[in-house]
Amino acid sequence: MQARIVERVENWGSRPFTGGVRELHELADADFSGAVSVGATWLFLLNGRVVGVFGGEVEDVVDADGTVYEAPHESLVLLYSMQERGGETQAKYYTNDTPLSEASETLSDANFTGYIELSENVLSGDYYVVYYGGRSMSAAFVGASEELITGDEAFERADDEVGVYEVLKTPVSVTELPPLDDERGDESEGQSDAETPSATDADDEAAGEADASTALSTGDTEEGQDDEPREDAAGDESATRSQPRAEAEASNSEPRASGSPNSRSTDASEPTRQPSSSRESTANAEQTRAAGSRGATAESEARGAATESESVAANDGGTATQEGEQAFDEEREWRKTTSVPTIDPGDSEGGSDGDDASSASSSGSSRSRSANTSAGARTKRSQSRTGGKSTVEKLKQAVKQREQKLQAASERIDALEGERDDLQERVEALESERGDLQAEIEDLEAELSAMEAADASSDTEPSATDLNAVDALSGTNLFVRYDSKGQPTLDELDRSTDPDAVNENLRIDHHTQFDAESATVDGEPFESYLHDTTVYQFVSWAVRALPYEVRDSGHQSGLSDLYEALPRVDRAELNGTVDVEPDEETSVSRTFDVVLRDRMGNPLVVADVNTGRDPVTGDQMDALVSDATAIREGSDDLSAAMYVTGSFFEPAALETADEETSGGGFLSRSDRESFVKVGRKAGYHLCLVEDRNDAFHLTVPEL
Repeated sequence: MQARIVERVENWGSRPFTGGVRELHELADADFSGAVSVGATWLFLLNGRVVGVFGGEVEDVVDADGTVYEAPHESLVLLYSMQERGGETQAKYYTNDTPLSEASETLSDANFTGYIELSENVLSGDYYVVYYGGRSMSAAFVGASEELITGDEAFERADDEVGVYEVLKTPVSVTELPPLDDERGDESEGQSDAETPSATDADDEAAGEADASTALSTGDTEEGQDDEPREDAAGDESATRSQPRAEAEASNSEPRASGSPNSRSTDASEPTRQPSSSRESTANAEQTRAAGSRGATAESEARGAATESESVAANDGGTATQEGEQAFDEEREWRKTTSVPTIDPGDSEGGSDGDDASSASSSGSSRSRSANTSAGARTKRSQSRTGGKSTVEKLKQAVKQREQKLQAASERIDALEGERDDLQERVEALESERGDLQAEIEDLEAELSAMEAADASSDTEPSATDLNAVDALSGTNLFVRYDSKGQPTLDELDRSTDPDAVNENLRIDHHTQFDAESATVDGEPFESYLHDTTVYQFVSWAVRALPYEVRDSGHQSGLSDLYEALPRVDRAELNGTVDVEPDEETSVSRTFDVVLRDRMGNPLVVADVNTGRDPVTGDQMDALVSDATAIREGSDDLSAAMYVTGSFFEPAALETADEETSGGGFLSRSDRESFVKVGRKAGYHLCLVEDRNDAFHLTVPEL
């Protein structure tokens, strides 16, 4: 089971599961919707039907204790079962080109089984519409708190969103529960192998065909037998014979979906418990409504033609009946080859409506005139044959036109994406050029300041300045520079560049607000003091060693924000203060021992350094997290906060770090390691670093 699905399900209302197979049957009789967990085995039940078994078999639940989780809405059961089973992407659409409501209507008409996910380029949340045999239910997770919204409100919100949605086709199989102990003997004695129910892990289409055959046979009579209609047949007998197999499959195999999930769904009462005649009547009624509202399914014309042919066949020996059924069979076989529903159903509406009306009229007329002359019968046979074949041709032409439109739209999207990529590359090149110019300006300003200071002191003898450690570091900035931009740099990190080659080209310069050559710190020359400090060595490790440790250990994805930020480090501010404005009325200021910034001065990494012998406490760790979170809320560039110590971390500090990084989010797009979540999709990595034997080691997360 996927971890995010388990986490979400375990937040549902729960109670102990101790009844084994008997309690499973009680849940089924109660139309229960939710999940049953026993060890590693999970059962998902929708209105009492088992629609998913993961991590084991149903038999693993029979004699074991576990937990029952009741779903807050039926749509979540079907959605999680489909997500765990995995689906096949049928298409992706942009909402401004193809509205979600239009796609949903087409999928419902096509008896689609799967789901729509609207999450790409959507900031407000993630939206889902789940389908089983064309019936749909909706759910959404909105806002940073991922508030659950279902039913009509979820669908209407999704239909108003702008973004890219994906259509995934996912099979659903219904698994039979094992019989109760007192029923097993009866089954072995009173049923043959052909009558014993089995788990429906077999191919859904084959099972649907078998059920459809059974449903259709209850309403048919063999030609030449009694012409009186059977009492359990629903509606016109000929219409029952023409009922497409797909309608019977949907009626016999899908699980019940109670409630009113949204205005586009229909009552999903359990088809398998209805009499065969009721199933046929329900399927015919749904077919008639779909054909009346939209010309795209267009099966009523073929059905009317087949019915008309049967009426004429009573006088002409059945020849017209065979021709009408052949036309309908050709249409049905053709429809089986189109597995992906088309998203532009409006192309064939005008013609189909007229054809349906004409077919219905012809069917009625043929019944009333079936006893007339043989010349009239021959005319009707011709109309039946021509009408069935023309419907198939119209459907093929409509699909061909839609495919051409989709192809044109796809080509336009590709062209726009290529143009966007070109513009993005140009923007990146200009930003890089701007950064180089900014660095050159800073170097020139630093050189000018040094020259002015030299000129001002040229007439006097230089005097040594003794500073304390705090003032010396507060007045110092470190710069990451290269001897040549033509040689390997950190910008080529993803190309597996040799670290030694990069480090030979890289140097760390310093700029001070005092005369570094004459200054001392507690009697020690400033430069030798600076190179021995923990903060200087930490900065050197962060740009010279840490990127390659992350890359070579395979943690580029887990520490993606930090890994992408390190090549952008331009300078390090010691005892630096970061000022941000989360909104127009709020200003936040925080100070850290080290602040790594990019060329524009944006904070990329902040760090607190413990140089004493005492361990880092839980309060100290909590303070770092609080300060870093306040900065991240006002700066999208902050990628990580680090605590560096030459001692060790107390258990309370480690517990604080674990608590702050445990809320990664249920629908996060990647598993980011040691990640403190600030917003719905925003946050930073919390890293713990130990200074051991003149070397730094990243211990959380562990590489």
